[in-house]
Amino acid sequence: MRKVVGVVLFGLAAAAAVAATFLPFSELLISLAPGQPQTAYVTTGWSTRFGGTQDEHGPLFAIPIVVAAAAVLAGMRWRKAAFAGAAALAGVTGMLFVYLLNAISFHKEGNIAIDPALEAGFGNGIWVLISAVVLAFGAVVVHPDD
Repeated sequence: MRKVVGVVLFGLAAAAAVAATFLPFSELLISLAPGQPQTAYVTTGWSTRFGGTQDEHGPLFAIPIVVAAAAVLAGMRWRKAAFAGAAALAGVTGMLFVYLLNAISFHKEGNIAIDPALEAGFGNGIWVLISAVVLAFGAVVVHPDD
């Protein structure tokens, strides 16, 4: 039974991590001129877009997340890989969270004088990614010993 639960948790963790890369990690609503509507600046794991314009030089946050998700999947078979995958996913998630927290705090402090009504915050992708970390460590806990 533990093996089945572990496999399901590893699969869910990897799927959630990869799915999170397609969701917004951060969202910024900014008006570029007084009286203009706010435009969304959204960052995902693969791209950044400002309104309808896609930045051709995406952030590529998703690459280490996908690699960590692959290590999590390898954990289905090997216990040491389970620890390494969960730790890698936690590390990547933690670094991304701190980076976004810093960027969001910078914008909320009024460091952009263009729009005093600017809104900055986390997107739902970061929360799905954090959930994937919890699932990965849950899978490590129930992983049967080799």
